[in-house]
Amino acid sequence: MKTLLNAICLVTLGLNSLNAAQPDPMEAQARAKADRPWFAQFMSGDPVVAAFPGESEQDRIKRVAKWKDAKFGLFLHWGPQKAGGEVKISDNVLRRFNPTKFDAEQWVLTAKKIGFRYIVITTKHHSGFCMFDSAYTNHDIMDATPFGRDPMKELADACAKHDMLLGFYYSVWDIAHADYTAKLGSPNYARYHQYMLDQTEELLTKYGDIVTLWMDGEWVNTWSYERASDYRDHVRKWQPDILLVDRIGQRRLGDGDYGSSENFVPYVGDNINGRLWESCQRFDGGWFWKGKDTSQSLKWAIDNLVDTVSRGGNLLMNMGPTPEGLLPPVSVRKLQPLGNWLRKYGESIYATERGPHYLLDWGACSRRGNTLYYFVRDWPNDGKLVIPGLNVGQPDAVIQQIQFLGDIKPLSFVQSAGNVVVDVPAKSVDPLLSVIKVELNGAPVVDNASRPLTRPLRPQQGNAEVDVGDYFLSSAFAKVHGEDLHFSLGAGAGGQRENLKGWTNPSDWAEWELVVEEPGSYVVKVNQSSWMNSGKFVLEVAGQEFRHTVKAGPLGRGRLSPFKAAFQLVELGQVNFDQPGRYQLSVKALKIAPLAIEYDQGLMMLREVVLSPAKYGND
Repeated sequence: MKTLLNAICLVTLGLNSLNAAQPDPMEAQARAKADRPWFAQFMSGDPVVAAFPGESEQDRIKRVAKWKDAKFGLFLHWGPQKAGGEVKISDNVLRRFNPTKFDAEQWVLTAKKIGFRYIVITTKHHSGFCMFDSAYTNHDIMDATPFGRDPMKELADACAKHDMLLGFYYSVWDIAHADYTAKLGSPNYARYHQYMLDQTEELLTKYGDIVTLWMDGEWVNTWSYERASDYRDHVRKWQPDILLVDRIGQRRLGDGDYGSSENFVPYVGDNINGRLWESCQRFDGGWFWKGKDTSQSLKWAIDNLVDTVSRGGNLLMNMGPTPEGLLPPVSVRKLQPLGNWLRKYGESIYATERGPHYLLDWGACSRRGNTLYYFVRDWPNDGKLVIPGLNVGQPDAVIQQIQFLGDIKPLSFVQSAGNVVVDVPAKSVDPLLSVIKVELNGAPVVDNASRPLTRPLRPQQGNAEVDVGDYFLSSAFAKVHGEDLHFSLGAGAGGQRENLKGWTNPSDWAEWELVVEEPGSYVVKVNQSSWMNSGKFVLEVAGQEFRHTVKAGPLGRGRLSPFKAAFQLVELGQVNFDQPGRYQLSVKALKIAPLAIEYDQGLMMLREVVLSPAKYGND
């Protein structure tokens, strides 16, 4: 029956394939940019693929609430492949794939015990193999393997039974499908687009409520603005309340419902303007099961969870189930204490908001209304925890009580020099991570002006190296002036981290505020990237100017993609602060090359500014 249906579909869709001389209207905007350099093709300059055009803000808040409040998701890359997932899977491998130990209910119960509130699983990865029963292909788990069951149906039923949100991952890129191509102008791509629509309709009409559709493989020209928009419109018909990841477009500001940083936690400040985001990270060291344990530590998991939540995001943490159908046993065992920790401190994680602090070098902070939760990663040796800049200019009474979360005994504190100093025990009260709860009778106010680091920052892929005494001015902390320049969460680790982009208007500029406590000299460095010789800028601070010409940098590794820019740390000179005080540091365009504007790159991508104490002689 399925073979007959496939044949009928191919005949029907064949009527829709295009003559080579007839341009595909679904590629109109992509073709208009086909003569641009590779980095300026894709969807750059196109309208964003908004998740729900015309939706009111009130309706949007209601639609995203369950996913946003869940905070902690389990990402599952599962299939016949051991790792990578980008290689066509042979028939021999498929004949051996028989995950008889798969127990959907046990998966869900294990996930709940660890503290996960939603699951996202691969239904079709780049290999094209489908982990669900599809009427539109035999290249699926029901027809090509001896398993003979639909694991997506079993998982959907188990999630519904145990109140676990479920999301589906679905790849645009499909190595196995004959009509898929990354090249514009294929007369048969319309058939592949219809295949995607047919399969997505199956996923969104046969498996109950799906909280999010997690697209991937969107980084090619053939996934055009027109196709993405058409696909989005169909998805909305099948599940009107579903959330769409920004990979429905090209991971730009405004694509989909939420950003999707990969393998890092971006720094976030007020210039994110309420944008939802999620960080997907590999706990197992790979996406799919690698055949052996390569998992991270429990500390890694807790650190990434609190960093993500304190910056307003969701953490989607990946495990690769085994070919036998088990969640990786070592990973599950490592994460059991995290579940215990979350049962004790879940109030500080679930249904919270981004904390008011841009940066705490000793930890992190989340928020629930007028209550703040401080995660103290680096315990103070002197028994004095300094919370910088909290409630500056507000009366002391605004802080009602400070205590360890889960303890009724209050902690003593004083407000001094714009900081709150809390008396804490000599050692952390929790061996994993202590949480201090600060209750206020009004909205918290924080002075986020940059100050010298008192501790090294936790290692972050792709950022400039910073040390104690440095000023770290992330793009996330900048006050942005203008219409086009904006903060981008980034897409992945390394060259894809957060930055300021869209610098196509010469009148746009960015500024930061810093507090200098002692006079001194600092080396000024800028971490920036450009694909072309794009213009000039000036950095101004303390009455001094530093000018720089932006030149094309290296392309970086991996596929040619607008996400693969290589950032370079450029030293501009040395600034002298003659006296203590508050200073403004600004970066402004002097000239933007016309082609940089035409190609939608602009002046540069700016990740951060770093000021490091100048060293003299043998110091």
